[in-house]
Amino acid sequence: MAEPQLKTPWAEESVSDPIASVGLDHRKVLVIIGSGPVGVQFAQELINRGYPGIIKLFGDEPWRPYNRIQLSSLVAGEVRYNDILFPEIRDDRDHFHFLNRRVVQIDHDKRALLDEKGVTHRFDHLVFATGSNPWIPNVRGIELPGVYVFRDLNDAQLLMARSVRTRRTVVVGGGLLGVEAARAMQRNNTQVVLVHQSNRLMNRQLDVEGGAILKRTLEGYGIEVFLNSGVRNLVGERNVNAVELRNGQTIECDTVIFATGIQPNVELARSSGVKVARGIQVNDDLSTNLENVFAVGECAEHRGEIYGLLAPGLEQAAILADRLCEGNATYQGSIAATQLKILDLPIFTIGWISDEYENQIDQTLTFHNENGDYRKLFLKRNRLKGFVAVGRCDERSRLQQAVVNEQRIYPWQIARFKKEGRIWPQEDTEHVREWPASAIVCNCRAVDKGTLVEAQLQGCQTVEALAQCTGASTVCGSCKPLLADLAGAPFEPEPVVASGKPLIAIVAISLLLVVAHFLLPAPVYSESFQSATWLESFWTDALLKQITGFTMLGISVAGIFISLRKRVKKFTLGGFPWWRFVHTVLGVLALIILYLHTGFSLGDNINQYLMLDFLLLALVGGFAGLVIGGERYTKMGYTGKQMRQWFTHAHIILFWPLPVLLGFHVLSVYFF
Repeated sequence: MAEPQLKTPWAEESVSDPIASVGLDHRKVLVIIGSGPVGVQFAQELINRGYPGIIKLFGDEPWRPYNRIQLSSLVAGEVRYNDILFPEIRDDRDHFHFLNRRVVQIDHDKRALLDEKGVTHRFDHLVFATGSNPWIPNVRGIELPGVYVFRDLNDAQLLMARSVRTRRTVVVGGGLLGVEAARAMQRNNTQVVLVHQSNRLMNRQLDVEGGAILKRTLEGYGIEVFLNSGVRNLVGERNVNAVELRNGQTIECDTVIFATGIQPNVELARSSGVKVARGIQVNDDLSTNLENVFAVGECAEHRGEIYGLLAPGLEQAAILADRLCEGNATYQGSIAATQLKILDLPIFTIGWISDEYENQIDQTLTFHNENGDYRKLFLKRNRLKGFVAVGRCDERSRLQQAVVNEQRIYPWQIARFKKEGRIWPQEDTEHVREWPASAIVCNCRAVDKGTLVEAQLQGCQTVEALAQCTGASTVCGSCKPLLADLAGAPFEPEPVVASGKPLIAIVAISLLLVVAHFLLPAPVYSESFQSATWLESFWTDALLKQITGFTMLGISVAGIFISLRKRVKKFTLGGFPWWRFVHTVLGVLALIILYLHTGFSLGDNINQYLMLDFLLLALVGGFAGLVIGGERYTKMGYTGKQMRQWFTHAHIILFWPLPVLLGFHVLSVYFF
């Protein structure tokens, strides 16, 4: 494969170039050793955060930095060389320098390092992002021609050339990389055999059933799979011609590829005095035992854990960049997540899946359907700790967040999962753009998603423009986050004034009063006037009964004015959250006055209908208030909007008979 000409800023600096002395003007110099995905991302993170010093990135391969994740796709012929190259690092200040030279020695006392060309470079901060090397088992015949590893671009090139000539290839290792290598080597109709010593493929990412589905899928594409089978020897003289397994079986082949795991690349760090166990040991600030020396990615060992996946390394890179730019972020570990597509089979796993967590999981739930989709929940004390999906699953991003947050899974969600394989309803998504066109986004103005999309097509692309064009969010403003999501704009919540927790507190009081009216017994009157309490006078004195009755009527009429603020566009006095809050407070006062007026007695005939209607009106209004107040603290998505709409409409419908019943009540008091 011809190597394209390198371009600035990835271009190699010449030895005569003053790059080695850059930083002698007293600017800080930060050196990154390792130009893999994590090292490159770390450099870009520093630049994005405005790191004030010089950044030097050292690589030791004869290529521009590239994405190792796509190497199997390159071997399979699905992408080209240029497709896997990282884009050039964006640096308008010319603080970034890439040197394609191997670092051979580090002197931490002098804060200097020596590259392979004999040039010395000073540094103020040093970051190891040296990644890992392939781990190869110590078996006889490992040195035979026809034996390969699969880790870097050089390995990929050799395998691409070999795939044209090989007729039968054995891939040793059924983890993520081994499965991808087996798939890639089928490019030229090669017979591929996959050998794995565990009882299932991808045993660190899949459970037994998920691994079995993957095995059947690979076999369906012609890949032969041997499980519980370790390699004893490689057989051959001038070239490998067979693999001998520990169970005595022999597999004939002309090519063997080892994809048997990784070992962190720590030799340079160890030789320079950095503390190393399995990997370079780092604290929560990603620092090593030496001052101003750090490690990120597959070479780093944090709390005894080495992550062999890309995402944790990128997370570490972002956190360390924040710290070196005067931030205070700390690394608390990562929850391993894997998302890939083997042939036509999507696979997604996250969290506590592997056997090492078996004793910590107290409940698992599985789902199968006729399409072959398989999903499994791993719970601990009803909190989601892990998830496996083999086949189609449209809840991936939400599930990932739920596992990270250890979200509680409720009984109705468990029932839905057993029946449908979903935790959330089909239409329940927090992204408005995925809602149906008929879904109401703004309850106050009854603006649906379709109307908003039409406004976007007419040029309304911001929250403000959508509000002006459709009226959405111009009343209570609670749907502004939904408009922001539809417009793809960030949203900063407004300060809590008359919504959120204050609203929830008032609503809770109203609900308690409603429950009290239903559950507490009617008052028992004293047998004599002398023993009567002051409270009884409210229930027996005609004047006090009239005062409490008309007070309640006045409060109810005042509460109706919230409809004017909501539905009359020219009526813009005050913010709607305040009107809603006052409406709720008036509801609580009305319930208190109702107790003084009736003493929790439901009455008879028309009076009973009036009481039941008023109490149900308050009850449904309270539930609507809980949903509205809770929107600030929970992501209810489409279901939340539906609940709010249902309760609000029910509240309005229950109000309709109230004036008629109240009129009959007044007539019955004064005329009968």
